[in-house]
Amino acid sequence: MNHGTAKAKELPSLLVDAIRTGEVMDGEGKIKPLDSNVSEAEAMLLFEAVRQLRPERSVEVGLANGISTLAILGALEANGFGLHTVIDPFQSNYGDTGIAMVARAGLETRWEFHRKFAEEVIPGLPPIQFAFIDASHLFDLTLMEFVLVDKKLEVGGVVGFHDLWMPSLQAVYRYIVRNRSYEVWNPLGQRPATRNRGGWRRLVRRMLTGIDPVRKILTPEFAAPWAEEGLGNLILLRKTAEDHRGWTFHEPF
Repeated sequence: MNHGTAKAKELPSLLVDAIRTGEVMDGEGKIKPLDSNVSEAEAMLLFEAVRQLRPERSVEVGLANGISTLAILGALEANGFGLHTVIDPFQSNYGDTGIAMVARAGLETRWEFHRKFAEEVIPGLPPIQFAFIDASHLFDLTLMEFVLVDKKLEVGGVVGFHDLWMPSLQAVYRYIVRNRSYEVWNPLGQRPATRNRGGWRRLVRRMLTGIDPVRKILTPEFAAPWAEEGLGNLILLRKTAEDHRGWTFHEPF
């Protein structure tokens, strides 16, 4: 495979059909509308990430209708090795659709599923090289899931997050890049398409954030508007080092 740009034809056909028809089949064989899923472009990004990283072990928190899971499993199958652990205590809320989709795609040998919470499963996993978190979306729970993943993620490994339109996920991102050894990574080699940061607004922000008492009362959105991050709705962060922070370390986020 040419590791440049993943093509839709390389994704599991069941995944592509589900996105394009907007329908999936649940565990009882009933057709229902597709929702709570990554887009086709996001699925291709996950697929290409796994193809390049070639993880032996990976983990995903949140299954829902199984679209992102199929992208990851399809990449593992294309790699010819790898086992993907998927965690979702609320799969029954989706009529076990995610489980059914994996079975229909014939990718069951590439995964293990746990109808449990992340804190019940991740501590017992071996070292991992890739993770995808797309579950509760609450700030504290998502951050907890990240911390659990980080303890197992090898340096050079990647963790992905979905639904960055949500302020809670934006806050998680800000915390990680300011307090942990992670950097934005794109398997397609594309840099974030940041907006023009010039002009008087940027100058005023820089002046105000340079004054310590003022900086402490400014919101993160004022100091660094999310629109200027130039990131998409799905981000991938690569771990660049182990965590060696001192006990007093903290960077505002």
